[in-house]
Amino acid sequence: MDEFSIENLAENILTRWLKTRVETVYGISIEPEVFPPDNSEFGDSTTNLPFNLAGVVKKSPVEIGREIIAENIPEIFSDAQVVGGYINFWLSDEYIHHMIRNIITHPECWGKIINHNPKKIQVEFVSANPTGPLNIVSARAATVGSTLANVLSAIGNNVQTEFYVNDAGNQIKLLTESFNIRIAQIKGENVQLPENAYHGEYLIEYAREYMENDEPIPAMDWILERILAEQKETLHRFRTDFDVWFSEREFRKSGKIEQVLNRLEQKSLIYHNEGAKWFSASKIDPDVEDFVLVKSDGEWAYGLVDIAYHINKFEERQFDIVYTILGPDHHGHKARLETAMNALGHKNKLKIIILQQVNLIENGERVMMSKRAGKLITMDVLVDDVGVDAARYFFLARKAEAHLDFDINLARDTSEENPVYYIQYAYARINGILDFAKQKGMDVDKIRNANLNILTEPEERKLIRKIVRFPSEIMNTAYLMQPHIIPFYLFDIAKIFHNFYTKHRVVCDDERLALARCALISAVAKTIERGLNICGIEAPEQM
Repeated sequence: MDEFSIENLAENILTRWLKTRVETVYGISIEPEVFPPDNSEFGDSTTNLPFNLAGVVKKSPVEIGREIIAENIPEIFSDAQVVGGYINFWLSDEYIHHMIRNIITHPECWGKIINHNPKKIQVEFVSANPTGPLNIVSARAATVGSTLANVLSAIGNNVQTEFYVNDAGNQIKLLTESFNIRIAQIKGENVQLPENAYHGEYLIEYAREYMENDEPIPAMDWILERILAEQKETLHRFRTDFDVWFSEREFRKSGKIEQVLNRLEQKSLIYHNEGAKWFSASKIDPDVEDFVLVKSDGEWAYGLVDIAYHINKFEERQFDIVYTILGPDHHGHKARLETAMNALGHKNKLKIIILQQVNLIENGERVMMSKRAGKLITMDVLVDDVGVDAARYFFLARKAEAHLDFDINLARDTSEENPVYYIQYAYARINGILDFAKQKGMDVDKIRNANLNILTEPEERKLIRKIVRFPSEIMNTAYLMQPHIIPFYLFDIAKIFHNFYTKHRVVCDDERLALARCALISAVAKTIERGLNICGIEAPEQM
């Protein structure tokens, strides 16, 4: 059995079996919900299927549950029990021990799931205006986007990441105006920045650098190239690199935007009002308001350009699914863009994730920041302060749609109070134990054949069962598009390991037991390493 394939994950085996049983017993087609119980005492997987079927088959949930498990359950499970409206299932020791041996024997495969029906997927994120240094909002987007891309790759998809460069439009005009004024000020001219200009001191430094440049490059081209190069360097330092950097300015020259506008007109989805062209979004979805595509002065609205850009993704570049991460002020745009994709034949292919705001908290108080006013906490400043690992972990510590209070003091902490330090310390501690075992003369290579059946202590069994959940946690992250699931899982497994370690000696006098425990913690280490790698966080062997 290939337990690293999607089809053979325990939850999927159980789901298929439950669906077949319901069809056989009741003649009903249903998609069962299978999920891990909140309390490990209630098994490894559970389903609320009896509760959901009670109203349909007119029987009590307990009776339904008993009828479902009257047939032999899948062989990877050793037991099933009906509790109220739930059926709880326990994985067999044979199955979980086989999983542990696979991790030890083929550690390079752990956390990589074979997908026999892979999708071509794009993840677009950050896509900040090239108007200044990247800030902490972009840092959160970089963390969430790159982690989701890693997760989607881990489950066997063909994933491409993209940064949409907003190098056209009013923001760029304003940036160029602000930059030219800074150049004039350095030359000694008495000219002031408008109130709505970019006031950050970074433009003064850029202006000095530009004036020292001998090449005759237009100011707008120079400042865009300079800021974009700095953003790329910052993101690379943050372990976030993109496969494609897509220029809006170049896209506007392609003729694709006009083509999409014509298609919408041919579908009678455009009407004229006060000199502007409007998209009849309410024809497609009555809950979405109509919006402007072409302004009364003939200029393309942001919505039209973005519609054409996403059509390019589906029709020119042939992506099956596109995930786009947008900021908290884009809820209306999300609805409009999804409606346009539906109208143009790409229903349910676009998945927009709204990433909420980040608040920096230091000494219990919120740190204020503004790009235009120049009071800016940049991504580089944050990384210099707390490090890449802590920054990435803390940005993943909440659901994407939840506001995030980033506790700078806790992120700086190098004690077990800091969750990322706590996880990394577990990994480093395991490496130290294995090194100690080698120093004591243990042949660590023998752990591949260790007898795992002798690991009967409650802490050992809890740790084993937590390890084998890792592929399911990855799948759940991909299904829900919630990357916080993985760091939370890693924190839990680190906590279970630390508890095990305080109660049981690994390198003990009983050689068989020592080998088995070394096998166990080796699997823990590989799981932590792989999970941290997906999150873009280092797994240090020493701390």
